[in-house]
Amino acid sequence: MSKGIKMLSAVDAQGVSYTVDELQTRYENAQSIPILFCDDDKCRHAVRFVKWHTQDRKNRVAPVQVPAYIGLSRGSEHVLGCRYDAPGRLKLILAAASDPNFMHALDDGKRELRLLILHQGLQDLTASGNAATPAPPPPGSTAAQRPTGFRATKEQLDSYLRTTTDLLALRAACEDDELLAANLTLKLGKHTIAWHDFLYESGRYDEVWDKLAPDSEYELPLALIGTVRSHKAPPAGATYTTTYLNCESQLNRTDDPNRREYFEVSVSHAEDEWLRQFLVDSQLIMFGLWKRGATSTSRKPHPYDESRVMTYVTHKLRLSPMSKRQLAALR
Repeated sequence: MSKGIKMLSAVDAQGVSYTVDELQTRYENAQSIPILFCDDDKCRHAVRFVKWHTQDRKNRVAPVQVPAYIGLSRGSEHVLGCRYDAPGRLKLILAAASDPNFMHALDDGKRELRLLILHQGLQDLTASGNAATPAPPPPGSTAAQRPTGFRATKEQLDSYLRTTTDLLALRAACEDDELLAANLTLKLGKHTIAWHDFLYESGRYDEVWDKLAPDSEYELPLALIGTVRSHKAPPAGATYTTTYLNCESQLNRTDDPNRREYFEVSVSHAEDEWLRQFLVDSQLIMFGLWKRGATSTSRKPHPYDESRVMTYVTHKLRLSPMSKRQLAALR
């Protein structure tokens, strides 16, 4: 089980510090990599360097880049109180989430995070700060499985969202989802949701697009990880106030060699200053009820073969957060 947070620095047996970039340079120059230890003075347990590498993803034109990092060595774990101790950080997050309506304790010691409350709150929240009372849902529908007798206030929803983004940021900082999956079950009504189907990193945006198909089985609040590419504010004289935060897009191959598909991810909000706090080239978690935007098609000559005409299809994924707790910066 992965019990550590990915690190950006470590020390050798003599206490000399090495950053990830320094270790990557040593690797590229065929220099030896020292035996490494956690650089937290309370810990000093064994860690390892994982070099920069790429991962091929189905249909991707270019492989996904995986930055170098430092992780725990096999059989090693951080001590309690170490700043890289993922179980310790998870324990603090869960201890702060004491509301059983949202975080339910199970008999086996695990917790159950009830996503329907987030789904309901994000759908139904009104300007008054209370969730609207929706019309009775059809019997047997997913909506009919929502908890009854409880509607989160705006303050409660913000608290639940803060807990959720804290958990998502911890998952993003770890090497895999084993720690969270071992301690926390994701439930949507009667459905158990795997962490892999809840959090989507760059390179999996096409999966989100498919999940949001009009004939999909049920709606689910989803989390995406993105790298900020740009901010687009309303032009002078515009009658609207929405600013868009745009992430780096994903480019996929198709069965047709002259056709490519882009998947673009954007967040829209009226507060330009807030979105600009997420700087270009930084990474962030974006959580909520995602929607399919417009799909556009363009045709251009192939850049290296004028006899070919390329077709580019762009699919847009949109999030309009109702709470600032739905976005969180990653380190």
